[in-house]
Formats: sequence, C-alpha cells, structure tokens
Amino acid sequence: MQPKYGPEIRKQAQDLYVVNSYTFDEIAELPNMPSARSIRRWADDGKWSDMCPSYNAEMAFSRRINVLTDKPEKTDTDYKELEFCTRQLCALNKSKLAPAPRQRTANDDEAGTSTRSKKKKKKNNDCSGITVEMLDELKEKLLYPHQLHWFDNQDHRTRFILKPRQIGATFYFAFEAFYDAVVNGRNKIFISASRDQAEVFKANIIALVREHFNIELTGSPMVLNLKGGKTVKLIFKSTNARTAQSESGDLYIDEVFWIPKYKTLRGLAQAMATHKHLRITYFSTPSVTSHEAYDHWNGKWYRKTKACNDPEFAIDCSHKALRKGRLCEDGIWRQMLNVHDVVNSGFDRIDISVLENEYSQDEFDNLFMCKFIDDAHSAFNLKQLMACVGDSSKWDDFDEEYERPFGLKPVVIGFDPARFGDKACVAVLSLPMQPGEKFRLLETLDLSGNDFEAMAREIEELTHKYNVQHIGVDTTGIGYGVWELITAFFPNAEPIHYNPIIKNQMVIKALNVIKNRRFEYDKDAVNIASSFINIRRKVVGDQITYATNRTETTGHADIAWAIMHAMKFEPLDGNMMGRQTSVGIEA
Repeated sequence: MQPKYGPEIRKQAQDLYVVNSYTFDEIAELPNMPSARSIRRWADDGKWSDMCPSYNAEMAFSRRINVLTDKPEKTDTDYKELEFCTRQLCALNKSKLAPAPRQRTANDDEAGTSTRSKKKKKKNNDCSGITVEMLDELKEKLLYPHQLHWFDNQDHRTRFILKPRQIGATFYFAFEAFYDAVVNGRNKIFISASRDQAEVFKANIIALVREHFNIELTGSPMVLNLKGGKTVKLIFKSTNARTAQSESGDLYIDEVFWIPKYKTLRGLAQAMATHKHLRITYFSTPSVTSHEAYDHWNGKWYRKTKACNDPEFAIDCSHKALRKGRLCEDGIWRQMLNVHDVVNSGFDRIDISVLENEYSQDEFDNLFMCKFIDDAHSAFNLKQLMACVGDSSKWDDFDEEYERPFGLKPVVIGFDPARFGDKACVAVLSLPMQPGEKFRLLETLDLSGNDFEAMAREIEELTHKYNVQHIGVDTTGIGYGVWELITAFFPNAEPIHYNPIIKNQMVIKALNVIKNRRFEYDKDAVNIASSFINIRRKVVGDQITYATNRTETTGHADIAWAIMHAMKFEPLDGNMMGRQTSVGIEA
C-alpha cells in the first residue's frame, strides 16, 4: 500500500522546519499535512535538527521572532517561544544588561505589573515611555568600545565603514537607529544585501525592545508611537529599493560590497535621504576590487565626477589613515577596522589565534583584515557574477509551493560532499534545452552533518520532486560512498574524480556560461557570488588548476563546485543535441 504522505510532502515539511523555522504544530496546521506527532517522527528519522546549521543561528532566531511578532493573536506558547528566541538572539549579541525599568502605564495593575491580557490592550508599538536616560544607560552597558566610537560619530552626513566579520555591526546599527528614532523622531530605512539580513535588522530591534523595555513591536513597516502623539517609521528592505522610493529617512545600507548593480541602487536609495538633516551609513566587509562600490570607497568616483579628474585629488584609504575614522576630502567619514583593532579595543568575543589557525592567510586577510580580493587572483569575475543575479519571483514556470515546482521540465543536480569539515552542498539547476537558454539555480541544500544514507535519501527525494537528467558527484574523497548509494535509484549518476584536467573543464565551462549570462540565481542568494570568487588559480607542475581555501567555518566554494558539477552535463560548446533527455530535444 502506498504511504498517505509522499516524499514531496515530507520535503515540504522539512523545508518549513529547517529553512523557515516553523514548529511542528504550525506545519501540521497547513493543508495536506499530517499531525504534529507524525512530523516530529519524520524530523527524528531524517535528523532535521542537524540540518539547521549553527553558523546561521542569528538568522534562524531572527526569522522565528519575525514570524511570531507578526501573528495577530498569540497563544501562551507563542509568548514563551518568543521570549526564548529573544533571549537567544540577545545572548548572541551578548546583551549584558538586565531588563531596563519600564515606565508605568495606565494599564499597569495595582501591584505594578501588567497581565498578559492587559499587554494586548496597550497601544501598538508604544514607545512613549522610553526616555533618553534609559537609552543611555542601555548604551553604556551593551556596547563595546568600537561600537561606542561609531555612536560618537553618527552625526556625519555620510559614513562608510569597512569592517571584519562578526564584530556586532548589524546589532549596533539596529540599536543606533532605534535610539535616534525614539529621541529625534527620524524615520529609518534599512537596505540589505539579502532578505535574510533585512530580517536580522528587524529582529534585533524587536528583541532589544522586548528584552529591555518589555514592549512588543510589530508591523512592516514598523510604526513606533512616541511621546506627544508623534510617530516614526522603521522600514526594512533587501536590495529592491524601488519598493521604498517614496519613503524618506536616515539610510543604512548593509554589505554594500556584495550588492549587485550597486550604482543603480545607490542612486535610488540616496534620494530617500535627500533632506539635509538626514544621514546615510554604508558598512560592509570587502569583496573584490572590481565591485562597483570600490570606487565609492576609495574616492575615485568623486575624483572622476566632482573633482574633474584633478590629479592632485586623492583620498588616503590606508588602514593607518582610517583606523580611528576620518572625515575625508569628499565629505565622507570613513573608517577601516581590522580584527586586531577591534580585539585590542576590548572586544572579547574573538580569539585571533584560533582564526589564524582555521583560515588560510588569503582568507584571513579578506575576512578579518579588510583586504580586498584582486580579481586577478580569482578564477571568476564578480562583475560578471553580479550580472547573473535575477528575481526568482518572476520565473513563471517555477513555483516552490507545488509538489513538482518545475513541472516536467528537466533539471540537473550537482553534489559536493563534505570533506574535512566542509559543507556538503547540493545544487539543482534548470537544464537549458535551447541555444542561449539559461541555467537557473532553483534550489540548494546544505547536507552538512548527515551520514551517507541520509545524504543519499535527500538526493533521492529531489528525484521525486524534479525531472532529473543528471547527478554529478565529486567522488575524490568520501563522496564515493554517497555516489554508490545514489546509483541504486539513479544508475547514471556521474562520478567526478578530481584532477587538474577535470577541474579545468568544469571551470572553463562555468566561466563561459557566466560570461555569456547563461546562469541566473536569485538576488537573495548572496553567498553564490562569494563562493565563486573564492576559487583561485594555481599551478601544479606544468598545469594550471583551481583550488579553494576550504575551512570548517566557511567551506566557501562548496556551493560553487556543486553548481559546476551540475553544469558539467552540458557539453563545452553548449550543444545539447547530442544529449538524450526524458522530455526530448526540440529540433
């Protein structure tokens, strides 16, 4: 007898749990889903918890906080979970202060506390009782010295900060924005390189205010009610700034060196801060020197457009000049912080010796010393990769809500297994059937932490979900065991045993596809570009080959290799006429 719930339903439930942070009860409430008990059993059997990577904890808690706060009617369980997620997110940001004293309101009962039912009756987003003294107390106890330095320099019209990874920038700018919104009543607009990062901004503000002022914030945009009947608006957007063009406020643009079409975005976004009292803050980790934002950072854009190519005009963007921050000749306050600056100032959450041991020198310099990657050292060009960014919501032949998201159209799959702590990645690409047609990145999976059988089962479920024509598997190391299991349900799975010739073929193919804009991935998948640019050329003997600085922490290029394993199915010349698929080839 066929099971009542097929692999498609299981996969949908798994995605809701792993990707969207739904609980078992919430999944069970959706149409065509079994009981929460059954879903919990699926999760235990499939080890879904292992698929929730620890490095994404901030985003996972942020998503959950946003889901719960936007629920119009919350249960006691919702409140308990919201409190848990709030405390976890605050712990990640090392919130060191007990909840600040809350202003008493008319809703407080005679004992001085509010019941949950009375909380619900309070005015939405009521921040009228928060004073500047309360915020200052919070500032002194929450912020590290480098963050306090940013706070002291927030009144510049434009700031541009280059920073290392994981030094609390997102949390800080969320705090700064809330502080100023309450004190000075200026709207705030957040533009991030991805939707996920925009959610982190929003969740940080929600968690901060709930933890320290016992106030529930909801809404998108989020409208805060201030003293005297005034209101202020907080707006959270990803790179689609067009949807917020009519708004006006202080502007925060996050990870600018990873935003595609930066010049266009900057032109749209700056119009939101036209009024002279408004401020613009750019902050980011570095990517490559060819990114459109690089000329903005180093002052070349100003020299070309405003200084009329004056050879005498130059901005010193060295670390020595910018370590403490400086108002530069083009009116921008710039700062370049590396990991040593932050740790030496008192940031106690990073052990530099551990990072130096875990990362190659090139990776350490890029991620923590604010050194840009020169495209000459990368096999791929970031500008070309950014030109491949698309909008998956406009793919009218793909709907991830369906059991068969891509119908009967053919796809190819690439699998890059985990080795020595790397991430095990799967990429699902549409298969071009006509000359010039694109490979579209439909889905990716992170199978890190699973055993051979679990990885193979996940890939087998993809064969039920899509019309799979090819599965390319790296069998150089432990991937051989997974490949053997895959051949049990997909006999033609292609083993790819790495050597300089095979690597050259895959990279040359990917370079050709990307150069000709025959690859497309969603605008929110910012990790795709960073994965490709971390693939470097190297010489082995008399041959040129390609390598990646792999680490347990990042595994940067694993998704890029998985994509190339999938693309390998198409011949180098792009002619699919010689390939037989289950849907045939049109002449």
